[in-house]
Amino acid sequence: MKVELKRTELEALVKGKPPYYNEFDNPLVKKAGHRYSDQYGRTDWSSLDDLTDKELYELYIICKNSWDK
Repeated sequence: MKVELKRTELEALVKGKPPYYNEFDNPLVKKAGHRYSDQYGRTDWSSLDDLTDKELYELYIICKNSWDK
């Protein structure tokens, strides 16, 4: 299946599926500026704009698959 997504849609996928704890040290997760607040249970991405579309998609796959382990 082929699906075409705009960059904003890729970002929404990433923001909608934060990584599980085991991926917090992943280099791509760090490059994206991932921050997590234990106090409030919130995830924040400060550097998504620095990623290419391909990296954004790879980041989404990392986040999605991290919950399957």
